[in-house]
Amino acid sequence: MTLQGKGFFTFSLPECEGGEPSSILAAAQAANLSHVLVKIADGEKVFGLDASGFDFTAPVVQALRGGGIAVWGWHSVNGNDPSAEAAIAITRIQNLGLDGYVVEAKDGYSRTGMAGAARQFMTAVRTTLKIPIALSSYRFPNYHPDLPWSTFLEFCDLHMPQVTWDQAHNAGEQLRESKRQCDALPNARLCIPTGAAYATSGWIPTAEEIVDFLNTAKALGLPAVNFLTWDTCRQSLPLIWTTIADFAWPAVAPVPIQETPPPLPLQDAFLEIFLAALNGHQAAQASALYDPDAIQVRADQLLPGAAAIQTGYTTFFNSLPTGTIFSISQAQVEEDLRNFSWQAGPLTGETTLLLQNDKIILDYTFVS
Repeated sequence: MTLQGKGFFTFSLPECEGGEPSSILAAAQAANLSHVLVKIADGEKVFGLDASGFDFTAPVVQALRGGGIAVWGWHSVNGNDPSAEAAIAITRIQNLGLDGYVVEAKDGYSRTGMAGAARQFMTAVRTTLKIPIALSSYRFPNYHPDLPWSTFLEFCDLHMPQVTWDQAHNAGEQLRESKRQCDALPNARLCIPTGAAYATSGWIPTAEEIVDFLNTAKALGLPAVNFLTWDTCRQSLPLIWTTIADFAWPAVAPVPIQETPPPLPLQDAFLEIFLAALNGHQAAQASALYDPDAIQVRADQLLPGAAAIQTGYTTFFNSLPTGTIFSISQAQVEEDLRNFSWQAGPLTGETTLLLQNDKIILDYTFVS
């Protein structure tokens, strides 16, 4: 799918229209946005849950998509643990039923020798995700030669350079130069630039600069643009928001290249964390979700206590092919009870979890 029209990145959804899904939808429609990009993860950690573990991102995604606005998820990655970062991305995207995925690769991947980590990460997400993927990074690739541009772009459909002209006033000129450098990269992809809609160190963009950026994007034949970020712009720069909203760029709803998987009937933070632990293939992370005296019952053995359960997970994960991804379906959530079906490569299974004080005390798992 190719994005067309205007879009906004969000950082903190509670700071966008108070986090109210219907108000966010109304503001997006009034600004004639075609798409919104919400933050879903930071490194190996889930992003978008409140202090109690409630996923406040999910109802916003549902409201926007129900109103005809595409929703993409964006994820800041650092390359310290590519497998865990890929696992959390896949889990969040599948649970939320997103239309696209944006990889923000900057400082962490600017270290020397990160091409291998980039390939490992991108192979995992590209193999599993059947939605468009974009790279979001520095505006001028020539200034950041250590970032493995060609490796990331090999697996991407779009390139979203962050053309944020901080401390300057030549938005259109910087956009032209950014596109020139991005187009010269190996594995170059269609450019969807991201402009500045925030203040920093005493500098703010002017309405004239916003119009210059948008007019230049149109003159370059670009199908869409984004801006950073909704929450700061709406709260602190109302004139900039109005300028973007009033700019005539018809919002065309993108058509998915294929049907995306429906979101899991979860909206359950515990199952999301449990699935992320499985996809990270981290036995210690998975066993930490169990009470010290928990029992795991399998068809062939009974594992008493979290230590034995951790050993069991270690053996299980080691038996799986590298990169195996777990997915959950047919989940039922009833107070402290979780029933669900799952798949991991060729394996399928049924699991029932009984919780007490947010810890698993009984796990009955049947693998087929």
